[in-house]
Amino acid sequence: MNLIRHQLQPSTVEPSLFSWVFILLAGIAVAGAVLYWLLITTEGVYLGRRVVVWLYDITAHRYDNIKEFDDEAEDFFVARPLSYHLRDKPAARVLDVATGTGRVPHYLLNAPTFNGRVIGLDPAAKMLALAAAKLAPFGNRVSFVRQTADHLPFPDCSFDAVTCLESLEFFPSVEQAIREMVRVLKPGGVLMVTRRRGWEAKAFLGRYRSREDFELFLRGFGLLEVNTQPWQVDYAQVFGRKPA
Repeated sequence: MNLIRHQLQPSTVEPSLFSWVFILLAGIAVAGAVLYWLLITTEGVYLGRRVVVWLYDITAHRYDNIKEFDDEAEDFFVARPLSYHLRDKPAARVLDVATGTGRVPHYLLNAPTFNGRVIGLDPAAKMLALAAAKLAPFGNRVSFVRQTADHLPFPDCSFDAVTCLESLEFFPSVEQAIREMVRVLKPGGVLMVTRRRGWEAKAFLGRYRSREDFELFLRGFGLLEVNTQPWQVDYAQVFGRKPA
């Protein structure tokens, strides 16, 4: 009997070991999913501004390759709409918030109908360094400022247009950022921002707004002519105008 009991013991241990391995693997999978959500999907926004800026700095050298900007699409959806809104302002001043590697300044300054000046603002130093190098041929028509969106270092009513593309959802406070953008807009100036959409947009817990809610949100800052235009799979463009 003792021999029989001894032979049966391994069968009672093995399921317990298997359970622990399964629990460990499941825990690793959950931890990996959470890290992916924190660092990739939401790009560090729930970990604080420093993490967001750090993530952009470490990817700055390959950011343009990751985004794979299409020149024709950027001209059609970014440069042309802005040029149209600024058609009566030959010396227009434009502020691009969260400019990154200078996406908006690059395409706007290359547009034949735009003759104004652009300031790009971003807190990521390495992104700004790449932007400055890329746009050096435009001389004093473009400049860059290292600063965050919630405290824009400009007087009231300074710009004919303010843009902010694919960035709002990563700011600590969307409300404060929009408030600042509207503040520095001149009366009659245009705001062009983007709203995250699609299934990933809802992963930004506590930050997602439907099209209707986002338009209402912008109107709450006094903006007129607020309207949403289709753009990318993950983003829509939203325009508004500051009362004249």
